[in-house]
This record gives sequence, structure tokens and C-alpha cells, in this order.
Amino acid sequence: MEKGIFTISCESEVTLEIKRSRFIGRSFKCAIPEEALASVERIREMCREATHNCWAYRIGLSGEQARYHDDREPPGTAGPSILDVLKKNNLTNTLIIVTRYFGGIKLGAGGLARAYREAAKSVLEESRPKELRRMKEIKAPVPYHLLAPFENYLLRERYEILAKDFRESAVIILLIPVEKETDFRSFYLNLVSGKFVYSILGEKYV
Repeated sequence: MEKGIFTISCESEVTLEIKRSRFIGRSFKCAIPEEALASVERIREMCREATHNCWAYRIGLSGEQARYHDDREPPGTAGPSILDVLKKNNLTNTLIIVTRYFGGIKLGAGGLARAYREAAKSVLEESRPKELRRMKEIKAPVPYHLLAPFENYLLRERYEILAKDFRESAVIILLIPVEKETDFRSFYLNLVSGKFVYSILGEKYV
């Protein structure tokens, strides 16, 4: 069975104290790397007195765009631990930043990794991960005299209409779940008597 992919429902913040160091985990929604990096810079500016601002993100249909940063913590202790939390929960379009204020007690490499992982897990729980549905974006031309029954079908199936264009015929841009395309194709071809064809513009998770 294909494993579901998730993102966060809301952006959140949690604070943990571990051996006098304060770890502040923050989660952010992000659709592109530039958006994630802008959030990183905003937190760096806001938390100038922090000892470290470590982060990781995953973006894309399967989280294929991934990056992390240790921000002067020992290599491999902070950023990879945060990224590991994102990967294990199959999250995408999500950035987690963990800000650390050093409390005077060194944690060691293992302790640091556990602390950053715990902060990332804690803020993720507060962010309420939700499963995304794999959708196809479809462009469907429909003759005007069949537009009403077509729209009624879309309403009944709760398919999202993204745009409408009215020219020689109506053109509807809509989203349908991948697993529903066979049913949609059957209805559409029957409706237009095979005289029109729809096109698939792409896929996305929503």
C-alpha cells in the first residue's frame, strides 16, 4: 500500500528546557524553498541573541526537495535530527526551526541530537499533521447546453472547480482525486458523447 504524505495543519511553537538550555521549536508551511529560507531569515533576525537557529525542510510531491542546517552545532547533530523527524512522519511543504539558547551545560553529540529531535517532534505534534490527497488538475471543455449537468455532477462529487473560461465552449479547470479519474472519464465521455476530450494539466497534493 502506498504510504500517505502529510503536511501541517497550522504553524506552531513550543519551548523545551533540557539541562538549562532552552529549545524553541517552530513550524512553518512552505511551498517553495525560497519561502522556507525567508522564514529562516525572519527567525534569525528575531532571535539575534540565540546561540543557534537550526532547521530543516521538505518540499515537493514526495518531499524530494530537502535541506538542513546545523548553524554551528557539531555537524550532524541538529539539522539531520530535525530532518529525520520530517522524513519519519512523511511530511512535505514543512519547515521546522529549532532555536537554542545555551544554558551552560554541554549535552554532547548524542544529547544534542536527542534534544533537537525532541523539540522537532513536540512542535510537530502541536502543528497537527494532516494527510494530503493526490489530485489531478484537469481541463475539460463542455458544450454550453451540457454545462448545467456537468457542474451538477462536479458539485455532487465535491470536485473543486479552479477556473472557468467561456469561449466556443465552456472550459472548466478542476481538481479530482487520482483514484477517481476512471469514474470521471466514464461520466465525461458519456456526457459529451465522445465529441470532446479532457486534458490532464498535472498532479498535486492538497
